[in-house]
Amino acid sequence: MARRSEHTREQLGELILGAAEQLIAENGMAGLSARAIAKAIGYTPGTIYLVFANLDDVILHVNARTLDRLFAPIEKAVAGDDTPTGQLVRAARAYVEFARAHPNLWRACFEHRLPSEQTGPDYIDMRIQRLIALIMPPLAAASRAEGAHLNAAAQALWSGVHGICILSLTNKLHLVGGQATEHLTDDLVIHYLTGLAARGVGTSLGSG
Repeated sequence: MARRSEHTREQLGELILGAAEQLIAENGMAGLSARAIAKAIGYTPGTIYLVFANLDDVILHVNARTLDRLFAPIEKAVAGDDTPTGQLVRAARAYVEFARAHPNLWRACFEHRLPSEQTGPDYIDMRIQRLIALIMPPLAAASRAEGAHLNAAAQALWSGVHGICILSLTNKLHLVGGQATEHLTDDLVIHYLTGLAARGVGTSLGSG
């Protein structure tokens, strides 16, 4: 078994997060424990708590790494088209493709729950906002929404794409007709933007 002196605190943190990430990727959240991490890195379980406050802290840092990995394909997708609608369609596809390629890591980002009295860390919120910021310019251009209307449109669109991901990963797409995931996301984005344009931003988002 490795000794504490063999690695710095920073190196131990990377070992722990790498092992936790691998365990979640292979077995989901159910496969993660301090004992399993310790076994994977050759340390005692107590070593984990020299670097992280608890197992929740480990999971949150793994989720931060997952969100960082998700950023790159969505950024590339948005940059790969010149039209706002095309950018949003590509971004939605990239999101779904990432979820399908890394299902357990993606689900951990949304299924992990902190105790009710504990708020999420700023570094998670910052990463989520960085992802949302990628779609805000094309969504604003496509919908001509701004301010609260734009935020509501982004939330509605993301919720729809997220729901498609859940249905896909749980093999429930047959409940909505069994269409290919890509067709569903394309239709969702295009029809939603068309609806915004047809009804006007204010009425489509519920303002009176």
